[in-house]
Order: sequence, then structure tokens, then C-alpha cells
Amino acid sequence: MFSNIVCQKMLLTFLLFLVIAWIIFAISQNSAKLWTTLNTSISFHPWNTCMKSSSSEIPMNQSKLSTEIKIREETPKTTGHKQDKSPTETELKVREILEKLDRQIPPRPFVHLNNTTSATHSTATILNPRDTYCVGDQLDVLLVAKDYFGHRKEYGGDFLRARMSSPALKAGASGKVTDFNNGTYLVSFTLFWEGPVSLSILLMHPSEGVSALWRARNQGYGRIAFKGTFINGTSQVTAECGLTLNSNNEPCKYLYRGGEQVFYCMKPQHMPCEALTHVCTRQQGVSYLTAKEKDLFQKSNIGVEMMKHPKNIAVSQCNTLKPFDLHGTGLYKKHLLLDAERHTLVQWKKHSHPFITVQLYSVIDDGYIPQEIDRLPGDKDTVIVITLGQHFRPFPMELFIHRAINIQKAIERLFLRSPDTKVIIKTENVREMNLDTEKFGDFHGHIQYLTTKEIFKDLHVGTIDAWDMTIACGSNILHPPNEVIGNQIDVFLNYIC
Repeated sequence: MFSNIVCQKMLLTFLLFLVIAWIIFAISQNSAKLWTTLNTSISFHPWNTCMKSSSSEIPMNQSKLSTEIKIREETPKTTGHKQDKSPTETELKVREILEKLDRQIPPRPFVHLNNTTSATHSTATILNPRDTYCVGDQLDVLLVAKDYFGHRKEYGGDFLRARMSSPALKAGASGKVTDFNNGTYLVSFTLFWEGPVSLSILLMHPSEGVSALWRARNQGYGRIAFKGTFINGTSQVTAECGLTLNSNNEPCKYLYRGGEQVFYCMKPQHMPCEALTHVCTRQQGVSYLTAKEKDLFQKSNIGVEMMKHPKNIAVSQCNTLKPFDLHGTGLYKKHLLLDAERHTLVQWKKHSHPFITVQLYSVIDDGYIPQEIDRLPGDKDTVIVITLGQHFRPFPMELFIHRAINIQKAIERLFLRSPDTKVIIKTENVREMNLDTEKFGDFHGHIQYLTTKEIFKDLHVGTIDAWDMTIACGSNILHPPNEVIGNQIDVFLNYIC
């Protein structure tokens, strides 16, 4: 009896111990969850309040990040309230260019018109004048800017326009102006043609006017007003639009080019933004110039001639390029012209096989065009002209295509090491219509012409379209007349000058 009672007590004690242990275990687990819940609630509370003050004091956990993104997305975006964000690559480039322009166009004090540059009192002097000049010569003019009192200007920045012309030839070219930023300028002209040439240097605006225009240009967008027309069914309304809109109301925003270019319109009531169909503009009576500054832009003060009694310059067709004998053999040797004074060299060299001629020609220094290109380092002062066509006509088209593609790849390699090198492709020209049509007829030339345009179309190269030019001139001979060659040379010079 006694032993049974003892066993029962021991059993009850053991069960009680198990119950207490279980309770302690459960409490410990729940308290951990409870502590996590309480801890999370505590950490959220200051986050919610700090949205009104400073978020930099709160750790950026995942919950905060999600909340911040949501708030940013729900915040109204208007042109009157710019969002804080890092500038894009384009914005940085725009800023860099504007800062450079600001340095080039510094503010100039404007007291009175008499203190600005006077075309009448300024002097323009031809440097090292000669009785005659040669085609290709450079003629320089030294310009000294003075104000209306005859005092020399101490700074530059005048807006000048230089031009030379020959009305009888209907020819003209601009001059290059170098500003020394001390009131003096060098105006350089390249004499491109033969005959009498007249020179002109116009004072468009004095530096004070340039400074005023630059300041006014960047002062606001208010000169032009935009008005948009919205159409929705039978309803039509107009609203103010613009490149910028200062409004607290949410405007319609039209994004272009990945969102970097934006146009705005005020959103009409009961009309979607997509209902914009037309836009018109009108000039506003807005000016950012002072009344005194406006005197600088009276008609009589714009485009005033600075050359006093300009005389005609006599230009002759001198040989500025002299042949240099390389002591080769035959008509198709390497030809070279040299102007040592101007550090100019012009070289002609034939391509390698298939070069068709009954005359003997050297093959010792022959190179295929891609090899010749690969030998050139290239630079901004190097110009390469390539022409291929007539000599390939008697052969299967596969040969021509292979050669053209190899030349294209060589040009690409050249551009990798020297992107400033100028490369010009001269197409083949038409020839006699009834001379051995099977081998040399213009049908074959036409196919090669189209193939050349296709192969070189994606390269940044110039083109002398001899095929088109010889058709237009009706020069149905293998070697076109001088006037046609002259036109081709003119196109060539336009590319390199």
C-alpha cells in the first residue's frame, strides 16, 4: 500500500515537471516572436515620423526601402518642383558645354555706345601684301578694334563675319577669324580661284552686344508661347503649353527620346493628355535686354564694313605644287607632287593586278590597296582617295566584290587607329557605248557602281560620284574631259577644306 502511494506521488511529480518544462519552452518560443514583433513595431514608429524630418538617422532596411520607393512614385511630379536626383550623362555634358561657352563669352560692361567697337575707327591691314597671289595662297588681315573715341579695345569677343568673293565668277568663300582676346584679330583667307577677289570683314555685333545677347538668351523661355489643342470626340479645348511650365498643378508631360526631351501642356479638365493633337506658337512681347542695350542692335549698327576702300586682290593660276621625279619607269610609275613650303604632298599610285594596259609597268613596289592602307598610320592631315572599277570589268564579279570588301575592312582598321583620317571613294565613270561591250561595257560598270555603294554605305567616307557626274555631262569616253575632271576635283576639295 505504501509503495503504491509513493509511486503515485513520484509519477505526479514527474508529470508536473513535464508540464512546467513544456510551459517554459512555449513561453520562451512565444516571447521570441513577441520580442521580434515588438521590436519591429518600435523600429517602424520612428521611420514613420522621420518621413517628416530626416531619414538619414534611420537604417535603410528592406521595409524602409520599399516604403521610400512607393512614396517617391506617388509624389506628384511638376515642373515647379524638381526632384533631387543625380545628373545624367547628358545633363553633365550639357553643363560642361555651357560652362565652356560662358568662359568664351564673358560679361562685358556696357556704359555707352561710344565705348563699344566702331567699324569706322577700327583698322584692317593686309599682312605682307603682294602685287599678285597664287591660287592656294593664304592672305592674312590684321584687324585692330577701336571704340568711337579711337581708343584701342583691350579685350576681344566682337562678332565678325569675313568673306571673299568674285561676283563675275559667282564664287565666294568665308574667312577664318582668330581672336587674340586683346582687341586684335587675325582674319585669314585661302585664295581658292583665279582672278580678281574682293575682301569683306563685317562687324556684326561688338563684344558688349554679344555679351548682352548671351545673357538674354539664357534668361528665360518667355519669348515664345505655345498653345495646344486638345480634341476628345466633339469637344475641343486649348491650353497653355511649353518647354517649361511653372505650375503647382500636374501638367501633361510628353516624353521623347527616352525621357530626356520633355514638352508640357496644362491638363484641361475632363480631357486626357493623349487628346493633344495640334500646337501653335506666337511671339510674346518679352525682352531681356535693357533699353540702352537695344541701341546696339539698331539696323545701322549691324553688319558694318570694316575694310576701308577694299581693293581687288589679283590671283593667278601659279603652280604651287611641283612634280618630284622618283625616277620610275613608264607612264604608270608612282607620281608625286610636292609643296615644301606648305608641307603638302600629293601622291598617285596604281592598284595591283588586275591592272590592264598594253604598256609595261613595274611590279616591284606593287601593293594591293588594303596593304597600302595598312601601311599608313593616318592622322587628321592625311587624305586617301580610292577608285576601282574599269580594270575589273572583264573578270567575274566575285573578284570585284572580294577586293571591295577587303578594302572596306582595311578602312575600318585605319579608322580604329586614326579616326580623323579622311577617306574618299571615287566611283568609276561611264565610257564609250560601243567598245567591246562584252568585256568593258557600262552594264558591268553599273553593277560595280551599285555594289560599291552597298559595300561602303556604312563607313564614314566621302564619295565622288564620277558615275553620276559623267552621265550628267554626257562624257561617254574612258578618260573624261578636263571640265569634268575639274568638277570632280572641286568635290574632292570640298571634302578636305
